Amino acid sequence: MAIADKVERYEVFIDQNNYVDYYRSIKLSLESGGTAFIGFPAVRPVDWLQFNGSSINLYMTADQFTDVYHLLQSEAPVFVTALDLWGFEVGAVHTELNLDEGEPPGEGDEDHTQNLAALIRRAKYEEATAVGTGA
Repeated sequence: MAIADKVERYEVFIDQNNYVDYYRSIKLSLESGGTAFIGFPAVRPVDWLQFNGSSINLYMTADQFTDVYHLLQSEAPVFVTALDLWGFEVGAVHTELNLDEGEPPGEGDEDHTQNLAALIRRAKYEEATAVGTGA
């Protein structure tokens, strides 16, 4: 799991081969010391988000490569968030989010899973609660 982990460096790889069904990938070195690999196949695989210790494998569709690469080139800082919470998976490359905004009006963060900032706030809360209880 990575919550708004700052990208320190990136490597872009574009090739042609007969081994894998994606020809563009980006490897990110993260502030936490972890890494994230993003592959861009034509069709996103079923197991599109994978965690292996401090490494993340994320597969986005080929049409998203240009947007991700542009974000890395044009914005600073850039962050990675990769979560699998309560059956809801998210993999994102994004600029800094304002996590201090608090809950949106209405039913609260837990009911607004389409909002990345709300998900991150909830994940941080759950992480702090688990640490506090020794879970």
